[in-house]
Amino acid sequence: MPLRSPSPGTVPPEGPLRLCGIDLPAGVHAGPIEDGGIVPLAWMTAEPVEPEPLLGWMRRLAAVFGQTGLWPVALAGHFDDLGNPWRSGELLGPGRNSDFDVEDFLLSPTDPQDLADPEVAAYLETIAPIATVHRLGGPVAAPPAGADELIVPWDGTDPLALGLVPATSPAGVLSGLGWLGPTNYALEGEAIARIAASWQERYHLTLVGIGFDMLKLQFPPQGLTGPELMDLLAEVYRVCPDDYEQSSFRDLESYIDFRDLSPILGLWWD
Repeated sequence: MPLRSPSPGTVPPEGPLRLCGIDLPAGVHAGPIEDGGIVPLAWMTAEPVEPEPLLGWMRRLAAVFGQTGLWPVALAGHFDDLGNPWRSGELLGPGRNSDFDVEDFLLSPTDPQDLADPEVAAYLETIAPIATVHRLGGPVAAPPAGADELIVPWDGTDPLALGLVPATSPAGVLSGLGWLGPTNYALEGEAIARIAASWQERYHLTLVGIGFDMLKLQFPPQGLTGPELMDLLAEVYRVCPDDYEQSSFRDLESYIDFRDLSPILGLWWD
């Protein structure tokens, strides 16, 4: 069964928290800054937490998501600054890009100016299997991760926090936050939220981590079939070309192999 809540919860108060019998460390509010104070859009642990206890909390809190309406998510910051963007005024709140249409965006054709450039056209030919979204993929056969299958998408090299965000589904946390991560591609706010929600429904990807400019989505534990993965990767290239172009893959085949074996789709926008 997909992890859902009938209604979004209420942001908990700052300080120590006990939620559905689960004791959590002291927390603070996260959100945009107005009139010198933080607008509470989410709750996050006041201090960094190690991956092992973070994993335990995420799984236990996901199991009661239907009761709380608070989705647990691993939060990272900008390098070692865990407060950025969560408490630095770099969240938009709901509403930005509210007219965004996922299908129109994903299926929009390649810019004719790009095809007119011989170098660009030649490059796109080398990545032809993912260069164009020909159809919206899914729904996939494999079920999404259950509460006891969630994973922490970082190793803890940089500080991490536990976040609790009001939502009715995992991807819904992005709508509430107004996340700026892909702003260089004009996909901030509701745009990336709707894309994540579409992938959640069609590819059964579960949002498990958000950083300053990184988004971590967990694949179904049973994985995707080859055709399902290729449909997804074409959409990923449309949304986040940096996932391939700014990485160190020697060729498209190695990129596809990596994504096929990884339990996490980790996106990063330059």
